[in-house]
Amino acid sequence: MVSVARLIKEMPEGYEKACFEEKAIQRKRGITNPDDLMMLSLFHLLNGCSLVEISTIASLAKLGEVSDVAFMKRFENCNSWFKHIISDLVTGGAITYRKPEWLKNYRVIAVDASDVTEKGRSGRVYRLHFALDLFKMESLQYKITTQKEGETLRNFKIEPNDLVIGDRIYGSLNGIDNCLNNSGNFILRLRKNSFKLYNSDGKVIDLLENLKLLSDDDALNLNVFAAYGKNKKIPLRICAKHKTTDAIARTQKKLHRKESRKQTKFSDDIKEFNEYIVLVTALPDSIKAEQILELYRFRWQVEIYFKRLKTIMDFGELPKRRPESVMAWLNGKLMIALLIEKMISKTDFSPSGEWDAKYMA
Repeated sequence: MVSVARLIKEMPEGYEKACFEEKAIQRKRGITNPDDLMMLSLFHLLNGCSLVEISTIASLAKLGEVSDVAFMKRFENCNSWFKHIISDLVTGGAITYRKPEWLKNYRVIAVDASDVTEKGRSGRVYRLHFALDLFKMESLQYKITTQKEGETLRNFKIEPNDLVIGDRIYGSLNGIDNCLNNSGNFILRLRKNSFKLYNSDGKVIDLLENLKLLSDDDALNLNVFAAYGKNKKIPLRICAKHKTTDAIARTQKKLHRKESRKQTKFSDDIKEFNEYIVLVTALPDSIKAEQILELYRFRWQVEIYFKRLKTIMDFGELPKRRPESVMAWLNGKLMIALLIEKMISKTDFSPSGEWDAKYMA
């Protein structure tokens, strides 16, 4: 486990001054030094020390006399400070991976969300929406909401020349329209019934029938239109490829588990549709379908990022009950993850280039 002192060394310049500006410390009583407050906060976040233990640590280390209740209030006041530090951290890149030449004009972003459950009787669920630069491994945007906030591209600020990659949940016309209105682009996974597709004559396209015509080595490149709003047609491309035999077997097992868990039955069409990787994009035809399908495979990076948050950083459960404490705890955990990311970026290593096929199932 990384030490508290090592993490503090990775803090962005000016974080002490920001402690007072963000009113994490407001009174010259108890803990009066930003470094001391950060050290105690990191002990609480990183080592799982209770509020009573933090009070004892502060006294033994001569950092100040503070009760467990007083520290809880101080910790809640750190929320804005943590967010300020996060905003500084996400502007600095980590490791830069080699970007294909055809992507030189794009900032490639993977988006995803993960639910975090509060411990105890309440069982409140919060949702972390996250955006990651795939080729710089740079954390770009985050948003913490309640579970009621759905997963959509509208949760993120899309800028011109952003190329957003997302899984099936993001394949909605609402998010697609928002992305295009902000001069961005996207590569999104499609579900069987995401939305209707039309040809240039306005006739509905049976996508599954087009997929059945594919051989194992071919990639589908289909120009289509989607109807959105009043008399608005969005030109899109469908890029698809048949999964490997192993990937299809994994998909079938996954669908079977869902059927058992939800006590439902998927149609044969849905099962057959899931034998293909089906993507939607608005990228120009000059970019080959094979290139688009290959790029989507990079999305597994954000999956690994969430795994690190949940398993290594204990991000998967909330030990708090008060909403103010919850937000401070969530942002504090995210701050630690970014500090570790910054620390790792200073090491010398390169990715193996091997992708875990399960993320393509």
